[in-house]
Amino acid sequence: MTSRNKPTNILLPARMSLVTDAFAKLEIAVLSFPFVQVVADFRRDMERVLSRGNKKIEVPPPYRQLNNALLACASTLTYGFEYVGYDQESNSSLYQALAVGTPKNPLKTPTPQQIHELVRIWAQEWTKKYREKGKSDEVNSVCDRFLERMAIIPPDWDWQRIKPETLVRDINAERGLGFQAIPSLLATMLHGKKCIINSRKRQQEIQWRKVQGGGSGKVGLYLVSKPFKANYTDNDKEREGYFAYRLDFNVETQAARFNDNGNLEPWIFLHLSCQRYPHEPLSDGNYGRDISVLMGMNKARLSDYEVDSTLVRLVIENNGKEEENLWRLQLPELLAAFKARALEQPDNILNNPAGFGNLDNSNNWGDRDEYYIVHAEGYKYEHEKSKRGHSIKTGFSFLERGDIIARVLELLNGVLIPDNPMQSDIPAPSGITAPLAMRDYEFISKSRKKRQPYQQIATDAIYRALQGKAMHIFLIYREQDTCEVVYQQLRDVFLLNENEDFPQDITVSKILIDDATLLQPLNTGGFLPKDRRKFDEQIRKQHQAKREAWRTFLQQNAIPLINFETNPHCLAIIEIRRIKTKGVLPQQNIKGAIREACIREGISSQMIQSIPSIPTGKPKSSNTEDDEDKSPAYSKATKGRVMSAVLDGTLRQIGALYGLPAQLYEQANIPKEIAQELDVIAFCRRKTNQYQGDIHYVLAVRLRATGAVDVMLPDGNDWIPYSQAGITVGKIFAEARRDRLENTKRIQSKIKLSGTELVQFAARVVTKHLDRPSVVLIEAEGWRNERGEDNDGTVWFQLKNEYLLAKRNVLDFRHVSGHICEYSRENNQLENLLAVIRIRTGKETPQYITNRETWNKDCPARDFKHLSGFYDKSVPELLHYFSVGKLPKTQKKQDEMPIPELYKLGYQEDQFGANFPFKHQQLVEIVPFFVRPDLQQEEALKALCRVPHYLRCSPAWSMGNIVLPYPMHLGQEVIEDHLCILGVNLQI
Repeated sequence: MTSRNKPTNILLPARMSLVTDAFAKLEIAVLSFPFVQVVADFRRDMERVLSRGNKKIEVPPPYRQLNNALLACASTLTYGFEYVGYDQESNSSLYQALAVGTPKNPLKTPTPQQIHELVRIWAQEWTKKYREKGKSDEVNSVCDRFLERMAIIPPDWDWQRIKPETLVRDINAERGLGFQAIPSLLATMLHGKKCIINSRKRQQEIQWRKVQGGGSGKVGLYLVSKPFKANYTDNDKEREGYFAYRLDFNVETQAARFNDNGNLEPWIFLHLSCQRYPHEPLSDGNYGRDISVLMGMNKARLSDYEVDSTLVRLVIENNGKEEENLWRLQLPELLAAFKARALEQPDNILNNPAGFGNLDNSNNWGDRDEYYIVHAEGYKYEHEKSKRGHSIKTGFSFLERGDIIARVLELLNGVLIPDNPMQSDIPAPSGITAPLAMRDYEFISKSRKKRQPYQQIATDAIYRALQGKAMHIFLIYREQDTCEVVYQQLRDVFLLNENEDFPQDITVSKILIDDATLLQPLNTGGFLPKDRRKFDEQIRKQHQAKREAWRTFLQQNAIPLINFETNPHCLAIIEIRRIKTKGVLPQQNIKGAIREACIREGISSQMIQSIPSIPTGKPKSSNTEDDEDKSPAYSKATKGRVMSAVLDGTLRQIGALYGLPAQLYEQANIPKEIAQELDVIAFCRRKTNQYQGDIHYVLAVRLRATGAVDVMLPDGNDWIPYSQAGITVGKIFAEARRDRLENTKRIQSKIKLSGTELVQFAARVVTKHLDRPSVVLIEAEGWRNERGEDNDGTVWFQLKNEYLLAKRNVLDFRHVSGHICEYSRENNQLENLLAVIRIRTGKETPQYITNRETWNKDCPARDFKHLSGFYDKSVPELLHYFSVGKLPKTQKKQDEMPIPELYKLGYQEDQFGANFPFKHQQLVEIVPFFVRPDLQQEEALKALCRVPHYLRCSPAWSMGNIVLPYPMHLGQEVIEDHLCILGVNLQI
């Protein structure tokens, strides 16, 4: 049993170095797809035959269908013919398949002749889609020529062997193959291996099994354990469920970390997560989200094909466009053409998960296929005539994470070398030392004898953010309960006592929605998503009608109340019905139409779902004298939800902070003369795929030392107040509803910027729009691209790990029109630029454990109670700073004994590990470069890093730290707010 000492600020990252010699006896083989040009010619010819006039018909190649079918037949492959790059010489894309092997799990690849036969059949099935279209003679001619060429197997086409150690020495060799091959090799090395973890007196054996479908782009291998069943009691109710340990090996690199050959030396990140399997019928999936199923073969699907126990990820469509659940991309039809053994019907699996998955690890399973549905948040399952979510909560305690990683390292002894702990920075301000700029609403609203000073702080924060403008808040409601609770929460935002009025220049108007049709969902006209264009056109028309109805309502009820002489900032808090309602599709959501109506009338908006009340005593009556004593009560959760919405509208949407950022910068040890003038400028980017709006939009947010927040848009030349930026961005998105689309892709759109436009915007802001000492923040993801499938894929590749050290004292804009140069520190245009700081988050930063210096050390590990900073000594040439948020208030029980010591299958003092959702804060990497010479000493660099570190707070969010620094958070949110206008991201 571990002791219960208080944790110290020690952080051990779950990242490991590779031992090159350990890969000498392992095997990697790749097989190129030799028909790329043949496929390209067929697409070109077929598009020419089918297109009419200006209407171009796209003929997309169904590579995903081919790969799914290949893996369903050949689980010994690591992945099928995936895109790996673009060949400039042949002017064509490159696709290749991968297989890996170890001495105990040797390489087993289908022969090229076997694969060619499947590829040829795939091509035949593809052409059937077009045989009945257009002019049949021309179409058939194109199809026949295509099939004739596909029938010829290329000479010398064979698997190519690659030495694994070459990929370890140069991770970017073979077009970055190592990023998938090395994790797949590590997974294969552990396939079938066992380890034992110890939860108090309980020993638990874990046997690992490899799974296809992990890594970058859902390809490559990861590991899962055999399923475990957990039983526990919750409020006297018996619960049970199944889960598995999932272990991913991710290859990541670090700026300035090179090996003796001058190549980036890779880290291996070990990422442990909880994969849950249902055993009860799936009643509700997530609309529009496909359902992942892991399939294991115990018998060959095709004769003469090798089979092993690898699980293969397959997908069941759940897009609302079909009346029944189907395997994605007509997979059964292609398998039938292959004359392969059929897959089980999806509905059978969904209706009886326990019958098709070997959840209890039976030895009598036989040669049947195994199917495991992978649970996702939001799924509901049938249980005793009702519905419920999964009984097993997500995540693991630090103690269990540390135990499993330690055991994995024992299995991979001589292959992986663990990293050392990171160095702890000075404590971040907390308690009485925290400046007001780091404070949230919960602190400001605490009960105090002297309340008035904090009332002034709350009011000043809003006035400061609005840069002197008045504010008019419209409370637009349908139900009196909603009006009452929202109005009270509004008063609480300003810390008003019972008989106090709102501050001067703050006006609140209540407006009743007297027409219930305004809140009705968009009318589908009887069409369903499967009707595709007809459904989409109906929703588009209904959106316009609903928008105009709301504009009329606002013009009649809200606009006349505005005092245009004071030109106030206007915010409408609007009640709408519950979003998730049975029988109502997400596309029928009216949020986007209402927001666009508000935008066109110059009003910011915040939606809130109707408030359920909890009656106390007798129901409210209109004829009793003591009605006021019978007012409804509201649950704590309801009040919290309403307050979050009200704070978001009144604070976040205007960019408010309770104090001056200058005070925060001084506490970060920025020299006072700089701190008093410092601007922090964040570049913010948002990209969605063609099925979620197809946008690629950016903007810059500037936080001044005075607390003023401004925004620069990509087509603007001036900074505009953040409080106005929402209206401006909303209008741009509203106009984008008229964009020309080809196959759901935007053409020449203001909200779909190319890589060239992104870097031009960044270069323009940095070189022309800094008028005070400035620190610039930019994420690596999306901005560092050096190449892409299109010619506009190049952005600011100086941000890549391989270039950042060599170019740390220049800004490389040689490829940017209007600049065509490298800016040095001596350039007068950049005298106000103190530093650029690159930020990485998510899977680019490792998991970790606290309070231990080695993984096999047996000691308690607890989450940090305060925002904590660390710096990495492994790369002395370039400071890497890591920020870790404090334990969120929603997870406070995670720090209360015995919770920190619980394993998923363990229990202590009536607390069960399976019934607790463990969540740990992720690391945020902060790397400064292009630093002014007088700030290049280590302590000055740390001070610069503390600026974004300390800015991971928002006055509107009291639960913990936000992931991104406040100005970057503001930029992301103002874009996110308006995606609903395009019909995407329709949740409140």
